Amino acid sequence: MRTINLTAPDFVTLETPKPTTWELTLKTITPMFGGSAKTREVDSENPVRPSSVRGHLRFWWRATAGAGFSSAKDLFDAEEKLWGSAEKYGKVSLRVSQKPARLMKYSDFVQGFGDARSYALFPFAKNRGVEEANCLVDLEFILTLTFPQEYQKQIHDAVAAWINFGGIGSRTRRGCGSLEASSKLTVQAKEHIEHSLLTFLPKQYLIGTIQNNPMIAWKQSLEIYRDFRQGIPFARENGSDPTNSKKAGRSRYPEPDTIRRLSPSPKAKWTHQPRHVVKGFPRADLGLPIIFQFIGEGEIHTLEGFAEKQTRFASPVITKVIKVDKGYAPILMILDAPNVWQNGDLIINKNKVSQTQIELTEDERKNVPPMNGLSIRKALIEFAESESRGFKKESL
Repeated sequence: MRTINLTAPDFVTLETPKPTTWELTLKTITPMFGGSAKTREVDSENPVRPSSVRGHLRFWWRATAGAGFSSAKDLFDAEEKLWGSAEKYGKVSLRVSQKPARLMKYSDFVQGFGDARSYALFPFAKNRGVEEANCLVDLEFILTLTFPQEYQKQIHDAVAAWINFGGIGSRTRRGCGSLEASSKLTVQAKEHIEHSLLTFLPKQYLIGTIQNNPMIAWKQSLEIYRDFRQGIPFARENGSDPTNSKKAGRSRYPEPDTIRRLSPSPKAKWTHQPRHVVKGFPRADLGLPIIFQFIGEGEIHTLEGFAEKQTRFASPVITKVIKVDKGYAPILMILDAPNVWQNGDLIINKNKVSQTQIELTEDERKNVPPMNGLSIRKALIEFAESESRGFKKESL
């Protein structure tokens, strides 16, 4: 009988790749408002909630990685897989550790901030029985992210976009809670397929003069937007009082006179009779709601979305300060976002507002001086790039 010796083959053990851990030290360069479970309030004990950070990163991941997906469904499926949902855990885990920050009252902070505060901070002022809000300054925290290595580029781009163009807390599109990291992070915009209701990072943004003080830079970015919408004599005519240069005259945009025309009895209600040759609401494409208040001429008028639960429209305009090599610079960015009419009709004073009343024809745009024949978003860019404003295009 013959004996055969069988040698067992060598088995290779396949190890699961270890996840990547990324730790960043971040600090605020503008005050943080809100961000807690209660509206308008900051949580001085734990101001930076991991769930809030995850929400910010989800948005900026869509704005950067979203360009690589051919349909909205594919994008949303990938987002759920990476970031999780109410039903599933995602592949990214994060934790936050933070140091104590300084609490400051709204009124103490806005001293010397000028009229620009109305475009960034009005929700936090004392108004109609609501006490003024507090904010946190000089907030520093450590963010630790853990994720599979294969997603490193996507996570990096989302974090970089969030730090450069977003922030923490409320009103980040107007520059509140702007951040800087211990090391410089960059991100590149990608070519993308058009999606009707998705927002993407643009290829360029506008940057102003570098400043030593981040608050000065932030104020300059807000002043660009304020002056485009309300500045004298660009957006409003000079007032009737030659001794008061700050007193504004009538708007050079068509919305106020359009509202006057919608009134059932304008002669009994309005101090000024409508005279603008264009009827429409072009500034709706910069965000909703818009509240119009005619001093001494009746009630407040609110322009908003018509559909239930779609009354608001997030502004595609970002005005903030960004950390650069030699200091801090004001920036203005217009996200590659859908137009407001793609969500349906709007409404004001029970009157529906359609796409044609917002988009306007080329001839109508030429008769709105601040628009200079352009769409409202392109007109804003042209205004910021004007010789008197001096903002320059910067590529991602």
